[in-house]
Amino acid sequence: MEIWLRQANNTFRFPVIPPSFEINGSATINTSNILSVGDIAVFGGLGLKTIELSSFFPNQEYSFCNYNGFPKPYDCVNLIESWMKEGYILRFIITETNINFECIIADFNYREQDYSRDVYFTLSLKEYRRIQISKVNINNDEKLSSEKDVQLTKGFDTKQKTHKVVEGDTLFKIAKKYYGNGDLWEKIYKANEDEIKDPSVIKNGWVLIIP
Repeated sequence: MEIWLRQANNTFRFPVIPPSFEINGSATINTSNILSVGDIAVFGGLGLKTIELSSFFPNQEYSFCNYNGFPKPYDCVNLIESWMKEGYILRFIITETNINFECIIADFNYREQDYSRDVYFTLSLKEYRRIQISKVNINNDEKLSSEKDVQLTKGFDTKQKTHKVVEGDTLFKIAKKYYGNGDLWEKIYKANEDEIKDPSVIKNGWVLIIP
């Protein structure tokens, strides 16, 4: 299992998996009163999902870390704080689960509590939901109604997808799958240069951006 946050071409993988996590979802239920019937419940749509993660950014490579070569604790802190400050739309992914959604950072707290210099944190994320607004030109009779994807915050390409690498994958095969043309593999390589050092070598489990 891996836990990722992605902002456009910038990715962050959590070094230590939290011991537990919980997705909180809800539905909006409105109560209406109908004459001679009384109160009825009316479904008003789904609320925004939230998740809270508590773990730590290690100052050294422990045996239980999810991977090696992770950033220093305060580099992790600075990255997450910058995403929160800018209000970026992020994509939150937990591999081996169905958790994969756009979100924004609602709250981020961190502390040191011993001499290890490990930085303990609690991170709260709230689902980001895109809305569709119809535009109508009322100055003429021509139909100009169209749906527009309204982005209320910034930082994430609406067309961006991700692909988890499996055994036998190559950049050529992945490009063929998503673009219909394997010769466009360099497009994927350039979007993931921070992770792919050699385009002929991609590893199982990597989550690649498909621009």
